[in-house]
Amino acid sequence: MSLSYAQRGIYYHENIVALTIIRLFGLLSMLASGLIIYDIALKLCRRPGAFLKKVSLTQSILIVLSIGDFFGAFFVQVISTLMVPHRSHLMGQVGSQASCVAQGIMSNFFYSLSALSNASLAVAYCMIVRCGWRDKDGSAVRLPFTLIPILTSIVAAVAPLFGQNYNYNGGYSCYISGAPPGCEFDPNPYKTCERGAQARMMLLITGLLPALIAFFTVTVAVVLLIHAVLEQERRMDRYQRSGRSRKMTMESFYQGVFYIGAFAISWTPWLVFGFREITYVGISMVSYYVMLAATPLHGVLNALVYFRPRLKAERERNPNDSRCKSLMRILHIKCCCNRKSKQGNDDTAIITTNPAEDAEMGNEKENSVDGDPKATTTDSEKAQDAEIGSKNKAIVST
Repeated sequence: MSLSYAQRGIYYHENIVALTIIRLFGLLSMLASGLIIYDIALKLCRRPGAFLKKVSLTQSILIVLSIGDFFGAFFVQVISTLMVPHRSHLMGQVGSQASCVAQGIMSNFFYSLSALSNASLAVAYCMIVRCGWRDKDGSAVRLPFTLIPILTSIVAAVAPLFGQNYNYNGGYSCYISGAPPGCEFDPNPYKTCERGAQARMMLLITGLLPALIAFFTVTVAVVLLIHAVLEQERRMDRYQRSGRSRKMTMESFYQGVFYIGAFAISWTPWLVFGFREITYVGISMVSYYVMLAATPLHGVLNALVYFRPRLKAERERNPNDSRCKSLMRILHIKCCCNRKSKQGNDDTAIITTNPAEDAEMGNEKENSVDGDPKATTTDSEKAQDAEIGSKNKAIVST
């Protein structure tokens, strides 16, 4: 059935708004994920030795996680309708069925990789703190934490190919769906569907289940990590002359809340939408647009969690600097913020140091805060390092 002129105008107007939101947030996610990779690469370049030997356990997981966010946003949000078959009524649809299948595979693989890498990172930090693992351990320890998310994501991406379950889903991209859209909900989908008769089962197993497992794993690992930090501080109480301190526990708690919150904000709307999709329950237009806007923000929120502790430490080390200058310094970006001076309390101009000098001057402080679901060490912890041992050192990020 062809659309009337008025209906087509409204439809295209909605396309313009939705595609603008999707692509803008997708580009922001790619930028934020790229900043994480760039920051890790700079750290590795400053260290002597072979490149692969310099990569720590948590850094390798962060790289895989950021790659998942980067390319997931690229194939789903930025490209979006460009890979959709041209017979659909969407702006910019120039693809074919083959490009639609490719988009479905890439989106399922990279977003599964992102979710599972989040879980892997939380488990790695939990093992570092609770079991005394070293973040600098070799590839034998590092390999399972990066390979398991990659291999699982490959399986999740390949499985829907059996039964031709990657199709245009009636939205703004191709994913696990029947063709024509909605045919999988028919009482006898094998007769009504040209492709993807098993799309509902595949969406549950390969789309929703990995995200749910990752969500549960992240939550449990962060809770266990915070408990381990609390137990360490309780053992340190006998060394405290001014009373017990729970600074590390609270910092770990807040960082853990941010870590879980970043995952929940970006994945919960999509999980709700997915479950309503497989149960054939309608969803409001507002909820649909919330899902479209929140899903690509995963890379942005991960970057906020990653750089937040370092920005906080930078503000404490240079309280007279503007927020813009502090942010640009931790992002290793040279701009007008870094060249401006700000008057201190004694009316003396504060001269900005360049990123390289600042990294050397505050190396110990900077290295104690990184984008991870835990917090920094305290001076009292360092004083009792001989008693606490390697577990306290694990609180310090790479």
